[in-house]
Amino acid sequence: MKKVKILSVFLVLCFVFSTSNARSAEQAEPYFYISLLSPNTNPARNQWSILIESQLPKIGVGITHHESTGWGSIYPRTWEYPVGVDFDYIPTYEDGGYDILFVGWSWGLDWDPTGLYDTASIVPAGDNMYQYSNADYDAVLLQYTSELDAASRIPLVKLIQQILYDDLPSITLIYPKSLFGINEYVTGYDELLIATSSQRAEFWVEPDDDVITYALPAELTEYNVYVQASYYDALWMMSVYGSLYARKQTTRLYAPMIAASKPVASDDDLQFNITIDSDAKFSNGHPVLAEDVKYTYELHMTPSVASASYGYLTQFLENNDSIVVLDDATIQFNLKQPYFLATSLFSFQLIEKSTVEPYFVAQGPAIFNLEPVVTPGGTALVTSCGAFILADYDTVTSTAVLEPNPYWHGTTPSLDQLIFTFISGKDSAISALAAGTVEIVDSQYSPVLDDYIGVEGVDAVLVADPSTQEMAINLRHPILGTGELTPVGTAAAALAIRKAISHTVPRNVLVNEILEGLAAPASNPMPDASVGFDDTLEPYAYDIDLAREYMAEAGYGITTSPTTTTSPTSTTSPTTKEKSTISVGSYKILLLNFLAIASIFTLRRIRRK
Repeated sequence: MKKVKILSVFLVLCFVFSTSNARSAEQAEPYFYISLLSPNTNPARNQWSILIESQLPKIGVGITHHESTGWGSIYPRTWEYPVGVDFDYIPTYEDGGYDILFVGWSWGLDWDPTGLYDTASIVPAGDNMYQYSNADYDAVLLQYTSELDAASRIPLVKLIQQILYDDLPSITLIYPKSLFGINEYVTGYDELLIATSSQRAEFWVEPDDDVITYALPAELTEYNVYVQASYYDALWMMSVYGSLYARKQTTRLYAPMIAASKPVASDDDLQFNITIDSDAKFSNGHPVLAEDVKYTYELHMTPSVASASYGYLTQFLENNDSIVVLDDATIQFNLKQPYFLATSLFSFQLIEKSTVEPYFVAQGPAIFNLEPVVTPGGTALVTSCGAFILADYDTVTSTAVLEPNPYWHGTTPSLDQLIFTFISGKDSAISALAAGTVEIVDSQYSPVLDDYIGVEGVDAVLVADPSTQEMAINLRHPILGTGELTPVGTAAAALAIRKAISHTVPRNVLVNEILEGLAAPASNPMPDASVGFDDTLEPYAYDIDLAREYMAEAGYGITTSPTTTTSPTSTTSPTTKEKSTISVGSYKILLLNFLAIASIFTLRRIRRK
């Protein structure tokens, strides 16, 4: 494994230095200078930011500074720029803002870019630190976020992607991927739903003994949905707790589970009536009632319970009176404001009021810390209306054993048992998979593809991760954004430069060498894991010649020696000595950075932090 990683570093270094030598012969003097800003929190991102830095001079874009720093230094230049002090917008890096920022975003299966690219959300009003403003985009976004029907939203979200793809307020680099190890005989699973703890285990099949054991790299420590915050505990809970709506296999759209049909919305999209399926029952045989739904949400919205969902729900529901029991089979939700993803609000996992309320009245929020199965109050909280019941929960071995719910009204599970268990260490988990004592090894062990090469009977399953990594562009930059300081002097010239920059990104090198295959080249800011992703949009290819053609459109006629220059962001060009220092220093940093982190390549789930 070490030899493979060292070889990957060597190949990347060869790519960088060979192409930089070619650049030295072809591109003697930059046309203008910019600065790069990148978080120092991710080793892989450190590598590709320096790799891309080495590419930009090939098309005449010089680098004055490349600041790799913490978020405490990045926020004042971006989302928290003190607008109105020196400028009423985020200026260039030289003036206290930024030119290009390397950043990652995490999303969900439903993509909601509200607040990020729309004109109304330009900082400080929102998170639009790109300072992107496009009336067409704003209009389509409004349509998208006003459409309650998921299928009808798909053409709208594809139009949004097309606009962002064409305008490039951000240059998306890669879509990260997760890697699962799964026994080759296991079928019926949707790997993306597993990766987002939204799985439908009632469809899973293990033809040998009808038992699937799922290896987790962390101990189970959360006993019910009111204290659940981790991905690991969410996995077993997803199969025990039923919800009004749940994700369908393959399409990943919400469909009725405990509900009998889609929500019925009022004309203003603020009131939703939901009818409960008359066949839906808890594992004790009691029917699921509207009062169970209301009580489930009431507890989440009770501050003393300290539910992680409190803040999310209270954005849209004023208080517990916003949920009304119309009759035993009908529940009504009254929202404070329209929400196009309202079905996600109605997809919280349900508990049974008659079993839980007496314990809550007697003990208060303390019941949420009671172990299930062994304590009555804790057991009441995991009374199932999902496909499985929690048959055993062992805190010593950190194991949850699930068995089919005899009162489940949906597709009958083919498994006799579904077991989630903690196994310490990636090597131990993969050995157990190879031996057949477990059937699934979770992606959070951070395996690489080589870990599964030669492991007989095991499929290495790559799964799209709903996240992105990008180069954010400051669209108020006078060259990259407005284009006013380009020779042509237009916004179209700035767009041509952004396209040129995108074509200098060796995305395949990022994917295959730096990330060892655990990613895909990216085309636009929407993750390829999210519902409605447009796979017809091709990533900008690595093509220096084409990039130079775009630079020429902006007035920078690329020849062996540029004849037209503009001022760098500092308004004064570096001296010959400064240019030499920048160039030599960059490559010294590049070499040291690659050698220092040669053994670290795996990119896990990215957050903006």
